[in-house]
Amino acid sequence: MQLSLQRNNRVLFLTGGMLITTIAMVLIIVALCFFAGFTVAAWQFPMAFILTGGLYYFISKNKLNNTGAFIQSVIISALVIIASVIIACCFYDVTYDGQSYHQEGIYQLAHGWNTFKTLLPKSVNMAIYINHYGKGVEIPQSTLYALTGHIEAGKAANLILLIATFCLMLSLLLGLNKLTMPRCILIAILATCNPIIINQLISTYVDGQLAMMVQCLFVVAIWLVFDSSIYNLLLLAVVVIIGANVKFTGLVYVVIFTAAFLGWLLYTKKIELFKKVIYTAIASGIVAVLIVGYNPYVVNTVKFQHPFYPLMGKNKVDIVGYNLPPGFEQKGGMDKLFTSLLAHTDNQISDKQKTVTLKIPFTVNKTDFTNSFKPDTRIAGFGPFFSGILLLAFALLVVLLLKPGKFALIKNLVYLIAVILAVVLIMPESWWARYIPQLWYLPIVVLLAAELYHTKHKILRGFLYLFIIFNVVLTFGGFGWNLMMTMLVNHQIAKLKAAHQTITVQFGDLKANRFRLEENHIPYKEAILDGVPKVEIFIRSDSKFIIPDNVANYPESKFLKWAEKFN
Repeated sequence: MQLSLQRNNRVLFLTGGMLITTIAMVLIIVALCFFAGFTVAAWQFPMAFILTGGLYYFISKNKLNNTGAFIQSVIISALVIIASVIIACCFYDVTYDGQSYHQEGIYQLAHGWNTFKTLLPKSVNMAIYINHYGKGVEIPQSTLYALTGHIEAGKAANLILLIATFCLMLSLLLGLNKLTMPRCILIAILATCNPIIINQLISTYVDGQLAMMVQCLFVVAIWLVFDSSIYNLLLLAVVVIIGANVKFTGLVYVVIFTAAFLGWLLYTKKIELFKKVIYTAIASGIVAVLIVGYNPYVVNTVKFQHPFYPLMGKNKVDIVGYNLPPGFEQKGGMDKLFTSLLAHTDNQISDKQKTVTLKIPFTVNKTDFTNSFKPDTRIAGFGPFFSGILLLAFALLVVLLLKPGKFALIKNLVYLIAVILAVVLIMPESWWARYIPQLWYLPIVVLLAAELYHTKHKILRGFLYLFIIFNVVLTFGGFGWNLMMTMLVNHQIAKLKAAHQTITVQFGDLKANRFRLEENHIPYKEAILDGVPKVEIFIRSDSKFIIPDNVANYPESKFLKWAEKFN
C-alpha cells in the first residue's frame, strides 16, 4: 500500500500541519519569553503563525515542490483562525472547571504572570491547580485573550486544533487511495468527533485537546511508515510538544504510544525509521518537558519532589474521591470501568441516593439524552450507544480475524487495538471517559480496517456506522444548550449595564464572572451576600449579585423564560 499526495490532499496536509504547528510555536515562543523574564503578549500568536508560515514555505519549496499548495494553505489557515476566534466569542464557557480555574489561569497568564519565575498566591482561586498543572492549553488561549481582549476567544484554540486534526486525518485516508472521497470524509468526521472533543469544544476543559493529540499521533505514525520525510518528523515533534503539556496524562500517553510505535518499528525491522523516530521523540521530548513544560514538570520536581504534584508525591490532593458515582467507592478499577461502559449515560455525583444502573446495549432513557453532551459526564461518558458500538466493533473484529489473507493488516490491527486497550486499562480511573479519550478510536480503527479489507459483511458495518453517527449527533445538543445559556448570560449582562451603577457581587468558587463584568465595563464591589434579599444567581454559577432596583423588572422574552428551565 502506498500513500500519495494529490494537489487537494496536499493542501489538506499542509493546512492541518500549519494549524497544529502554530499552536506548538506559540508554546515555544512563550516559554522562551518566560525564561527571558517576559510574559504573555498580544504579538505572540501572530508571530507564531508567521514563523510557522516561513517554516512551511521552506518545506513546500524544497521538499514538496509546490508553493501553490502552500499559498492556499496559508490563506485557509488564516481564515480558520479568524473564524475560530469569532465562533469562540459567540459562546460563554459555562462549565464548572472552566469558570473556577481554567479561565482564571488564562486571565493570570494574560495579565503578567510568568509561570517560570513565580507561583500564584493562595488567594488566587484554586491556585494549587493553576500553579502545578500543565499549561499547554491555557498558554495558547491566553495569547488569543491578550490579542483580542476577550477571554472567551481563547476557546478558538480548540477549534483550530479540531480543524487541524480533521485535515490530517482526511489527508491520510485520501492518501491511501482505497476509499471513495465521501467514505473518507465520513470516517474522518466520525473519528474527529470523539464525544470528549465535541462536548468540550466550546469550553476551556483540556481533555478534548488531549484526544486530538492522541488521534494526531496515530495519524502521524502511519504517515511516517510510508514517508519519513522531515515534514512528518516535524509533525511528530509538534504533537509530542503539545500533547505532553496538555495535562499530566498527556505526557504519559505520549510516552507510551511513542514507545509502542518504536517497538513496532523494531519488530518489523524498520531500523532507519526507528532511528529517525527515536531521535525526534527524544529531542522533542526534551523541548516538551524541560523548555515548554518547565512549569509544571521542572518546577514541581524541584519544589515539590514530584513532576506530577499535586496529584502525586507528598501532600498529594485527592480529586477523584468526591467525584465517584454512588457505589463506586469499594469497586476495583476493572469493575468501575465495565460498570461505567455498560450503564446509562449519567452524571451521578450530586444525588448519592441513586445507584448506577446497567442497561441493555442500544437501549436509552431520558438521562442518556440529557447527559450525552455534558463535558465531564462520569458514567458512560462516550455516549448512550457506545456499549453497543463496542459490541458491534468486537463482532466485526472477529469477522476480520477469521478471514484468510492480508495477515499483515490484521496483525497490525490487533497490535494497535491491544495498545489502545492497554493504555486504557493502566489508567487508574478509566471509568471516567474524559480520562481515556483514546477508547473512542477502538471502533473507528476496526471500522477502517473493515473498509480497507473489503469485508462483505456490509450489514454489520452499516449498523456500526449508524450507531456511531447516532452517538456523535447527540453530542451536538451541547451547542444548542450552550447557546441558550449564552443568551441568558447576555441578558444578565445587558440588565446590569442598564443599571448604570456599581453592582454588589459575591463570586464564590466560579470567579470567571468578574471577567465578563470587566469586559463589559460594569463596575462592581465584592461583599458577602448570604441571606441578603433581592439576590440573583449568575447563570450556571455559584456567583450572585444584588439586583439594582431600577432593573428589577428588566424585560425578558418568552424564549429566555423558557431557556431558564434548562439552567
